[in-house]
Amino acid sequence: MHGVRTGRRLLVGFLVAAAATGCATGAGASGSGPTSAPTPQPTPTRADPVTACTNQLVYWAGTQLRGEDDGGDYQHHGLSSEQNDALRQIVEQAQARGPALPPDEVARQARSACERIATSPSASTSGF
Repeated sequence: MHGVRTGRRLLVGFLVAAAATGCATGAGASGSGPTSAPTPQPTPTRADPVTACTNQLVYWAGTQLRGEDDGGDYQHHGLSSEQNDALRQIVEQAQARGPALPPDEVARQARSACERIATSPSASTSGF
């Protein structure tokens, strides 16, 4: 009987060691099969600054025009003071035109404002 217990202990010890090795490497024991190199993930592309600015202004103008604004300030919305001024002007003009506002007018005004902001002297500094 003593030999059976020792054999079981060795088997259990071997299985525990094998399992720990597999868990530590994320694979089975070495040599257990072919491995492949990880597939490289594509690098996300960033929108150019004018497009990013335009997207922000269109988004926040839409929320304000629908009455869904969360009440946060321009910094909470991730806008610069120049972007906030442009947003305020876009929203005021859109509200003044009401239903006569062409569907793409907010985006057109936002892009124009962002192009101005991007070429302004203060756009080259972070302001901090």
